[in-house]
Amino acid sequence: MKKKVLILLVVAVLAIAPAAAAQYRGASEEGTVGIGLNLGTNTGLGLKFGMGDFDIFANIGLNFLGMEFDPFQFNLGGDVGVAYEVYDVDFGGGHHMPITVGLWFPMGFGFGEQFAFSLDALVHAGIEYQIPDVPVLFSFRLGLGLGMDIAPKFKLGFGYAVALGVMYVF
Repeated sequence: MKKKVLILLVVAVLAIAPAAAAQYRGASEEGTVGIGLNLGTNTGLGLKFGMGDFDIFANIGLNFLGMEFDPFQFNLGGDVGVAYEVYDVDFGGGHHMPITVGLWFPMGFGFGEQFAFSLDALVHAGIEYQIPDVPVLFSFRLGLGLGMDIAPKFKLGFGYAVALGVMYVF
């Protein structure tokens, strides 16, 4: 019974989040692109695109934490998401830290004795900081929601992802 309530709660939050975030804008300037390193559930290349009303982010790399650990299996991860700025902490002098929320869809691919595939649907919150007059962006993002192991066996459960990144923005 608790599992059903948790799943219904996650689905409700996933349905409401985009409508609630529609009144906000992205944290990055429109037309900017960031590329850098992402550490976390998926460790590898991080990308970010400033779209004006929202930001799109994507990561691709090794999936260390998102799938069950098997020392004889190669795990690759990829994810995509959208972020909206909900509040901007202004420290003065051009220093500010946008607080973001949005949706995040991490995917995991396992290559070993059996192929494994997982897909999560997460609501995330994050913070960003860009050094004034320097095109370097630091970010932290935490997502919680519904986790789905699709192959080799289907299983629903709790999903999570975390990312700490540094990017060059141009």
